[in-house]
Amino acid sequence: MTRRPIRLLLPALLVLSGVMLLAACQRGDADKALLEAPAVGDLYAAQLSEFSDYEFTDDAEKPIDPAYGLMRVVSADAAGVVVITENAASAEKSVSQSDIKGDLSTIEFDESEQIQIAKADLIKAHADGLIYVVKRPAAN
Repeated sequence: MTRRPIRLLLPALLVLSGVMLLAACQRGDADKALLEAPAVGDLYAAQLSEFSDYEFTDDAEKPIDPAYGLMRVVSADAAGVVVITENAASAEKSVSQSDIKGDLSTIEFDESEQIQIAKADLIKAHADGLIYVVKRPAAN
């Protein structure tokens, strides 16, 4: 009798896995579309240490490498974008993934380092997983 629930569970898990994979692919396509037509205000959850010359450190002043966090587009044109990084970084990728979905009013950005990224490099960074979430905040 215990075999029946297991036989039913396996197809259900396969269907659920397929749905999750489809959702991830659609999210990736949406992110790529935003990167192909960037706009001022766009936010990227990214591996900051790949873009910034700044050495991010933790509270104990130990270097964080790789460092994950948010970048905000401050200028965009046909050639690419200029971004600034947030003031803080984390060794955990999941922190920036959560931050980009949450209350952005608490995030502070460093205006002093402006990083130019060509449009082709944006697309490649996304394909390489260096930019892993893209968000275009809604206009007020």
